[in-house]
Amino acid sequence: MRLFRLVWLALGLSSAVWAAEGVDSLYKLGPGDVVRVTVYDHADLALEAEIAGDGSLRMPLVGSVDLGGMTFTQAEARIAERLQAGGFVNHPQVNLFISQYRSQMVSVVGAVNQPGRYRLDGDTTLVGMLATAGGISGTGGDSFYLIRDGLRRRFRLSDLSSDGAGDELGKVYLKPNDQIYVPKQAQIYVYGEVQRPGVYPLEEGMTVVKAIAMAGGFTGKADSDDIDIQRSEAQAQQERQEASLSSVLQAEDVLFIGESLF
Repeated sequence: MRLFRLVWLALGLSSAVWAAEGVDSLYKLGPGDVVRVTVYDHADLALEAEIAGDGSLRMPLVGSVDLGGMTFTQAEARIAERLQAGGFVNHPQVNLFISQYRSQMVSVVGAVNQPGRYRLDGDTTLVGMLATAGGISGTGGDSFYLIRDGLRRRFRLSDLSSDGAGDELGKVYLKPNDQIYVPKQAQIYVYGEVQRPGVYPLEEGMTVVKAIAMAGGFTGKADSDDIDIQRSEAQAQQERQEASLSSVLQAEDVLFIGESLF
């Protein structure tokens, strides 16, 4: 269901714009990209070729043109400038298209079904790339992160079902060298006198009473006043402390419900 929802949103939102920016302002040409160049009314100048390792493209008449790190518009202007300066074409109208994106990559790591490095194919949204990576796995949590230029921005999967937040999330476009990190779902352990002892996902702000409810509630032998939490503290030491039904749980807490003596 989670994967289906991500794929559906990716298809529905992939054409959205973020701050009126598209491929032209986001994608920078680089070595390995295969481009197709046309010049209006000069079919003899058309070519399709790969940008060399030094970022240059070899063009008819003008020779090597450095396009590395340029946007589409900048590259078109650079080629037109060279054609004009050489006296080959007056007021050239140059169009450049990407045939194959090869130079710009993003990384998707953590709790996704197909982690790895993926090519940034132009207008690629954060949601779309998660779908490309197979969606968030069953062990993934609600939160995931976009890491860009050393800064980390948090998003929540539950935002996808919110009209305002979901629309905004669908407009987040990726840039070269972005990293998407999906941490595993935080867990708690509930043992003792509950109906279904075991491991449960930790929700934000979860209290003891909610965890007990998830575990099926108290058994008939439970002592509601005998509740302990075993929690990992600094230096990996375990500390056991008494808890009330309103106590807020943390990741990896072990909740134990004691047995009544009467």
